[in-house]
Amino acid sequence: ARFDIYAKDGNYYGVDYHVGASVIYYNKELLDKAGVNPADIKTWDDYAAAGKKVLDATGVPMTTLETTEQWSMWLQTAQQPAKGDLLNENFEPNLDSPEVQKVMKWQQELMKSGVAVGAPGGFHHTEEYFGFMNGGGAASIWMPLWYMGRFTDSMPDLKGKMVISPMPAWAEGEPRSAGMGGTATVITNQSKNADLAKEFLAFSKISKEGSLATWTILGFDPIRSDVWTDPAMKAANKFTDYFGDNIFDVLDQV
Repeated sequence: ARFDIYAKDGNYYGVDYHVGASVIYYNKELLDKAGVNPADIKTWDDYAAAGKKVLDATGVPMTTLETTEQWSMWLQTAQQPAKGDLLNENFEPNLDSPEVQKVMKWQQELMKSGVAVGAPGGFHHTEEYFGFMNGGGAASIWMPLWYMGRFTDSMPDLKGKMVISPMPAWAEGEPRSAGMGGTATVITNQSKNADLAKEFLAFSKISKEGSLATWTILGFDPIRSDVWTDPAMKAANKFTDYFGDNIFDVLDQV
């Protein structure tokens, strides 16, 4: 699927850096205070109930929801079996679709209950938000795997406290992730060395060596899932030091 989004009529025009698998990041220190085990959270109903326990025990909301960006809503929409989206096939707003409405109503109830609050600064990439989370302002957040870099770079005080888990499903047996975001590298028709550029693109994005470097250097989940079990994926780096070495074990579950 990560190849197909940059293809048309059987031709491929770019290669992504990563899968961008969506996961959920839990502050285990806060969950422990409420007696909540992340492994017991299988569905979004489980999540809401656990969030109420965390709020009652700690006074801290379970999560934050973006109010000026789409990530909070988009991930929960895209993970549904119908593979909902915020736009329809004609690239028009799709906010009245059953998939989007389901998410909006669920998130509205989460806000009303106090289990969720609006993200400081409006979305999950603001300095206000980083400071809020770094201080233990919320107990979890669902974002793609590439968001690990935001934690390591901007929320240093949470090192050793955060664990990565599969997103809850809407119902048992339904998808617990979706590939979100992405940045492709393409070769334009203005290139003076197109063949050389193609060779480099294939090496850097598709080869085993390049895929391993995608993780060890960039901290991204490589599009070649066959490298996820390579010992290099558990070797010490700033991401395993921060979150533990089971990151790709989690991805294998989704």
